[in-house]
Amino acid sequence: RRIAIENASFYVPAPVATMDEASFIRAVLEAADCDLHLDVNNVYVNSVNHGYDPVEFLKAMPTERIVYLHIAGHYNEADDLIVDTHGADVIDPVWALLDETYRLHGVAPTLLERDFNIPPLATLAGEVARIAHAQQAHAAHEQNAAAS
Repeated sequence: RRIAIENASFYVPAPVATMDEASFIRAVLEAADCDLHLDVNNVYVNSVNHGYDPVEFLKAMPTERIVYLHIAGHYNEADDLIVDTHGADVIDPVWALLDETYRLHGVAPTLLERDFNIPPLATLAGEVARIAHAQQAHAAHEQNAAAS
C-alpha cells in the first residue's frame, strides 16, 4: 500500500541546511515515491517559526502527491515561536491557508485535529462544518471551471 508522509512542525533549523523545507519534502516524496499528507497548521507554524511565506510553501508542494490534509490549533509561546499542540481552536490565518490549499491543489480529505482541551461538541462540529463548507465551495468552483 502506498504511504503518505506528513510535513512535520520543527523548532530548530538544520545546522547545515543545503535545501529549504519545501525542497526537502519534494526530494523525499520523489526518492520514496510516496504521497503527501499535508498538515496545513504545520505549514503555518513553521512559516512563523522560521520566517517564510506559507503561501509560497504551498505553491511549491506537488499537487499530484497531496492526498490528505490536516488542520489544527496551536499555542503561541512568543511572537516568533508557535508550538503545534492540537489543543486550541483553528485561527483565521490557518483557515485562510486551508482555503488557499484548496484553491491551489483542489479539495482533499481534511481532518480537524484536536488532542486535548476538547471543547463542547457543538464547537468541534462548527469547525468541521467550516471545513465542509470550504470544500463544497471549492468543488463547485472546480466544476464550474471544468464546464467552461
